[in-house]
Amino acid sequence: MWVMTKSDWPVLINLSRTARIGYQQIAKFDPRTRIVATAWEQEYTLAECADGDQAKALISLMSEALADGENLLDLRDIDLE
Repeated sequence: MWVMTKSDWPVLINLSRTARIGYQQIAKFDPRTRIVATAWEQEYTLAECADGDQAKALISLMSEALADGENLLDLRDIDLE
């Protein structure tokens, strides 16, 4: 599945080529959380969420899209607030 990242400079990422999708806290006392995809030695930020709950909701949405066999998920169109 292809994912269009949610950022100022969107990037198209092929999730079937990534080894891992996970969470990354931006700073120690900052609740914002990034969703990152890693492939070999490259790391892509898929989205930056306001907090961990939003990040979990977005990962859940991505897993549903994968299970449904979606070809493209555009994260720019998703508003979790």
